[in-house]
Amino acid sequence: MPSLIPRTPWARRLVYELIYIWPGVHRSGTFNPGFAPARPGIQSKQIQLYAELLDQIPPDADWRLFSCLELAAGCGGGLLYLKAHRAPKETIGIDHSHIAAWRSRQLGLDVRQGDAARLPFEEGRFDCVFCLDALNYFAVGPALQEAFRVLKPGGHLLLGEAFHGTVGAAGERFRRIGEAAGFELQHFRDVSGGVRRSIEENSASTGASFLRWLPAFIRNRLMETLSLEGSERLDLWRSGANCFVLAALKRPAIRGPNPQPDGENLTFWQN
Repeated sequence: MPSLIPRTPWARRLVYELIYIWPGVHRSGTFNPGFAPARPGIQSKQIQLYAELLDQIPPDADWRLFSCLELAAGCGGGLLYLKAHRAPKETIGIDHSHIAAWRSRQLGLDVRQGDAARLPFEEGRFDCVFCLDALNYFAVGPALQEAFRVLKPGGHLLLGEAFHGTVGAAGERFRRIGEAAGFELQHFRDVSGGVRRSIEENSASTGASFLRWLPAFIRNRLMETLSLEGSERLDLWRSGANCFVLAALKRPAIRGPNPQPDGENLTFWQN
């Protein structure tokens, strides 16, 4: 059963504009599956997954010197965490949603509406570009080419995605799409256990009783979207058929031969 979020780009953008404009969405709401347990001082499991992603930067790095860009920043929850806990000198986000960018700016964040495949920044602007649970929203090859362009030599690209398949296959896919854009894969990390626990806890706390008055077509798709009890998606996570992998890539200090865009569609889990 497919989820409620459509795969057609224009329809998906419309759905997310409607989601972000709904008053029930927390001002800094995020839509990744989360990681459990969250550390003390971190407000949600969704923000904890950001913490896990940003931990891929070497521990001796001085974040205070970093300029950082988030792709698909949403309402800014990840950027708020980054500013509070790492204090880089500059944090900028970009998101397809006009409403998400507007809501982020109400929090004092610099989030701009735009396309990850056509970034409005000069070459070599950033020390770190990161993207969490959103690669399947982009034309992946052009987006990674753009990330390469706006990173400084030696800059970091951090990616985190759900993957339908094995951890090894996910790591190989990160390596291949990264190299096609000119990056070197530094390492990748399996965080499936914490993500699975978060999904199961969210399912248990949400329940499906509030859906019973909806038409079956909407009810079943929303169950899949939220990975609720009885959904195919939750069963796939429990069986180990899905995994969640974080990858750290680096723009080499000296660029080799010009990379060629990799326009393939990823087999990451589609939201």
